[in-house]
Amino acid sequence: MKRDHLNNEQWTNDDDFIKSLPKVELPYTRSKEDVWSDMEALMDGKSNNTEEQDQNTGKVRKLRPLILSAAAVLVIALATGTFFRFYTKTITANAGQHLTALLPDGSSIELNAGSVIQYQPYWWRFSREVHFEGEGFFKVHKGKSFEVISSKGRTIVLGTSFNIYARKNEYKVTCYTGKVRVVSVVSGESTDITPNMQAYIKGDGHVVSTEDFDTKETISWINDMFIFTATPLDVVFEEVERQYGVGIESSLKYNYQYTGNFTRQRSADEVMHMICRAMGLQLTKTNNGYKVSE
Repeated sequence: MKRDHLNNEQWTNDDDFIKSLPKVELPYTRSKEDVWSDMEALMDGKSNNTEEQDQNTGKVRKLRPLILSAAAVLVIALATGTFFRFYTKTITANAGQHLTALLPDGSSIELNAGSVIQYQPYWWRFSREVHFEGEGFFKVHKGKSFEVISSKGRTIVLGTSFNIYARKNEYKVTCYTGKVRVVSVVSGESTDITPNMQAYIKGDGHVVSTEDFDTKETISWINDMFIFTATPLDVVFEEVERQYGVGIESSLKYNYQYTGNFTRQRSADEVMHMICRAMGLQLTKTNNGYKVSE
């Protein structure tokens, strides 16, 4: 290599070394002072840029952990807030069950069989709102607005206790104490009812209220008593299915209406024989429940 070659050369003095160098003529006309001035400026500029870069790099290194920490805290806060806002609790009373649901503010709902409620416990202090389908008796503690939302109607609580029946196309609200407002989801119509009044929503969304209503019959289910007055037989059978968890097949051609009552203390066999005997119908027991025919 050239370096090895130079290291192995022996020179007697500096003049001989200088003379041995090849002569190169450079077309350069600037003075030595100008060159040194430019070099000093260049060196100062590089030094300043290096210091600024180092300082900026230092700032980035110092700020990066803080930014990452702040971002992590923000993500955790958003995730926690989202969880608290949208977490929903569901309580279901299956066939053959009666349940009491206690809400965060101490309000309670007696759930009839085949009923379900949903609410957001961590958001309750900001919005007392319950999604409900089935039948339930509500006892609401005083406080901010309390609203029950079903597929066909909404009930806004202005008082304390009421019963809601929300099954299929039926929506009926019976007031026992205080005052409630019933609103049709379809038409937007509303009416306020007070004790011993009932409001129901018709198929077209029209809201109708009834005064001097016999409220004892409506909440008899809370005491395991079921009372029917000229009630379509298919509705009676649906109630038996819910209360006992059985299936009822029917091939009836006529529109039968039943008036009578039964208690859950009786067995399903006893109840079905009692109903069918009163209506003059034939009852056959099956693997899943019963079959009714004329």
